[in-house]
Amino acid sequence: MAFLIFSFKISTMKTEDTPLKDPVSPGLGILSALFIAALWSGFIVVSRMGAQSPLTVYDMAALRFGFAGLILLPATYLWWPFRLNIWQILILAAGTGVPYALFAYAGFLFAPVSHGGVFINGALPVFTTIVSLVWLKAYPNKRTWFAIFVILIGCGLTAFAKDGLGGSDSWIGDLLFMAAALVMAVYMPATKIWKLTLKELLSLVPFVNAILFLPIWYFFLPSNMGEASTFDILLQMLYQGLGPSLLGLVFFFLAIKHLGATPTAAILALVPSIAALMGIPLLGDIPHISEWVGMGLVTTGIWITLRAK
Repeated sequence: MAFLIFSFKISTMKTEDTPLKDPVSPGLGILSALFIAALWSGFIVVSRMGAQSPLTVYDMAALRFGFAGLILLPATYLWWPFRLNIWQILILAAGTGVPYALFAYAGFLFAPVSHGGVFINGALPVFTTIVSLVWLKAYPNKRTWFAIFVILIGCGLTAFAKDGLGGSDSWIGDLLFMAAALVMAVYMPATKIWKLTLKELLSLVPFVNAILFLPIWYFFLPSNMGEASTFDILLQMLYQGLGPSLLGLVFFFLAIKHLGATPTAAILALVPSIAALMGIPLLGDIPHISEWVGMGLVTTGIWITLRAK
């Protein structure tokens, strides 16, 4: 799933930072938020590792949603949202499903970790603001427009780092990352309009993506599963299937309950920088100085966007 999807989504919650009746533990909230930040930063790094392995992007998506769909099959049986029509289900499944994942995975074929963190996380609030404006007639205030301006400058500095436009073909990856953010940006207002619960999302997203994509992947799409190592296969299957698809949702819920929306969002806004730091020892992706500045501006812009709500 996306790394800052919920950090931006929670900025629209009516109960932001309001006291809860149930007992709360700030310590548990902080640990949960830090775990999510590490988990979603790891998603960027693990996706880049998968793109550099023999696995195709289709293999990566099949491993993720096949495993997640199997693990969450009981949730599909217990919590399926029968109130939704087929088009609503398809839109919701696509938003954090195969279309989003393929765009993100393909982006890492061309661009490094630092670009993924900046363009996916940075473009998400920009596109979500635009989609909400068109769909919900939610007009952004001046602070939001200023935040978008800051984010765009940060993205520009990242894109033009090193050799011209990010070096080699990284601009292709940047465009693919933004396409992933656009898909997610359509999904986010949909969850609000159709009043989706956590249980309903767990029940439909992995299952629908698995039953629709796996047959297409098996019969028609290129695969290098036979050439990939056991480590590569297990890493993508376990991390992608269990991490963002399941554990991220659970710990996000705990962070919001015990810490509050704005503090959680503040921690999650650090994801691009954390991912870049993780990419240095694990992948040898060392960001250029202008990429560090770009990440700083994007993080600042995301935070301003959240505070503007």
